[in-house]
Amino acid sequence: MRRFFDHFLKGEDNGWDQTPRVRYSLLDLEGGDRVNIPADQFPPADVQLTKYYLDGRSHTLGTTAPPDEATAGYTVGANPDVVSFVTRFDQETTLVGYPKAHLWVEAKGHDDMDLFILVQKLDAYGTPLQQFTVPNQGALIQDVTERGASILRYKRSDGRLHISMRHLDEKLSTEAIPAHSFDRVEKLSPGEVVDAEIDLLPVGLTFYPGEQLRLVISGRSLLGTTMPGNREHTPANKGQHIVHTGGERASYLQIPVKPA
Repeated sequence: MRRFFDHFLKGEDNGWDQTPRVRYSLLDLEGGDRVNIPADQFPPADVQLTKYYLDGRSHTLGTTAPPDEATAGYTVGANPDVVSFVTRFDQETTLVGYPKAHLWVEAKGHDDMDLFILVQKLDAYGTPLQQFTVPNQGALIQDVTERGASILRYKRSDGRLHISMRHLDEKLSTEAIPAHSFDRVEKLSPGEVVDAEIDLLPVGLTFYPGEQLRLVISGRSLLGTTMPGNREHTPANKGQHIVHTGGERASYLQIPVKPA
């Protein structure tokens, strides 16, 4: 900050104009984080947007769309009230940028649905990995962040969407980041299947061989509130949420993969 002010306010030629425009971090959630990585832009220019297709039969993610249609889902308020899909990486894989979910969905017994999306890292044994963002890791901070205060404990990249507000703003949306217009309400008809794009928070994660990525879809918030003490959103969901996969309704998770 001192160099910034010296350069722009005092006119000092201290090399600030050569400072990279971006510095980002790569977390592995296992003690091997890399921070302050310089780049000219975010995401870095060499990031490749890669689609991982959902398979409703095997509950897996794969880079090839299943040829046959299938469904997976849950009943609102039941246990479990989530559906998830997993892929295992056979080589070191780095994600830097903005994930998004493109889902074909249906609400049975209702004309709308709130969807909450979570992308998390699992170790080779399937254990979800997370990491505190504050130095205090005592009992109280454990309690506060168990379900909520996600700003204090990193668990994922997440996103959410009220499906009746799924209309995209064509001018603002890009292939990487969908932008919703929020200027109309499009309720669902009985039996109607619609596609929706859901943007997720940016990510910087490293996966080692054998580790896994899990995509979770639910009708409730999976993390609680961002800040401590905030009230949780109560979604107006009921009935069943169905995710369609494969064939003409090939739902996918798009992730930003940085080549090794």
